[in-house]
Amino acid sequence: MDGQQANAEITRIVENVVKNIEDQMQSRGVRAANELSGAVKQVLSGERSGRRYRVPGTYRRQRDKATGRMRNGVYYTASAPGEPPANRTGDFWVSFNQTKAYAEHTGKAVHYHSQTGSSYRVKGGRLLGEMLENGTRRMLPRPYMQPTIDRAMPNIIRIYSAPYIR
Repeated sequence: MDGQQANAEITRIVENVVKNIEDQMQSRGVRAANELSGAVKQVLSGERSGRRYRVPGTYRRQRDKATGRMRNGVYYTASAPGEPPANRTGDFWVSFNQTKAYAEHTGKAVHYHSQTGSSYRVKGGRLLGEMLENGTRRMLPRPYMQPTIDRAMPNIIRIYSAPYIR
């Protein structure tokens, strides 16, 4: 094998390794976004300790799940200020999915971007997630983003820390 053939072979091997790493980065970005999506669903589930409300349209007598006593109607417990939002209908919970996964080529560098988010909007076009996270003039914040990040980060670090070349 002469010098040109060896150089061509090395170039081909390097290109294959780079392509393999790029494919893995894209795959890991999707996995990280899915990890965030699962974590937000865990944060939004569970019991809350705020005010109890009667669910509209449920006024027949039945057993209350929280107290075990018979009640006229079904009740749910809202979130208290500072807790993640309560999940009454599940619409906000279901609206979380991977919103973007794309590669950005800048010179010789490749940056992979992946996001998870909710596109659920309320009347007036505002994002419900922003309103819950930051609060409004009539509602104190119900933060859920940082607890989600705290729950997902160990798994995301594990995903990106795995070896790229085997």
